[in-house]
Amino acid sequence: MERPLLLVEDSDPDAEALLRVARKLPLSVPVVRVPDGESALDYLFQRGAYVEAPRPVLVLLDLNLPGIGGHEVLALLKADPMLRTLPIIIFSNSTEARDVSSAYSGGANSYLFKPGDAVGMQEAARALECFWFSAARLPGLEEPTG
Repeated sequence: MERPLLLVEDSDPDAEALLRVARKLPLSVPVVRVPDGESALDYLFQRGAYVEAPRPVLVLLDLNLPGIGGHEVLALLKADPMLRTLPIIIFSNSTEARDVSSAYSGGANSYLFKPGDAVGMQEAARALECFWFSAARLPGLEEPTG
C-alpha cells in the first residue's frame, strides 16, 4: 500500500464530510481514518492491529479527541526521532488563540480551522491538497534523483 494521509478524527460526520470531498480531489495518496488518539498512536508506532500499517506521509489531527487528546499525540510524535519529521496538520473546531499557539509550540506544521459547512470543507480540502500535495515536498515522497 502506498503511504496514506492519516486522518485522526472522532466525529463521524466531520470525517465523512472530509472523506467525501477528498474522493473528488486529485489527491495522490489514499486517506486512512482512525477515530481517537490511542488508535493514532498505535497506527503511527505500528502496534497491535496496525503492525503492518504503512507510514503516513501526513497527519490531519483533531485536538479534541476522546482519551488521549490531540496535544498529547502531537507531543509524543514530535518527541520520537523516527516520527518528528512527519508533518502534522491540526484540523480543529477550536478557534481559541491558546489552542493555536499551543499546537505550534508543540511542533504542529499547520493549523486549519474545521469549517462548519460543505463549501468550507471543500475549500479547506482543496487548500490542503494544493499546498501539501502540490507545492510542498513531503518527507518520503521526494522525487527520485539521478
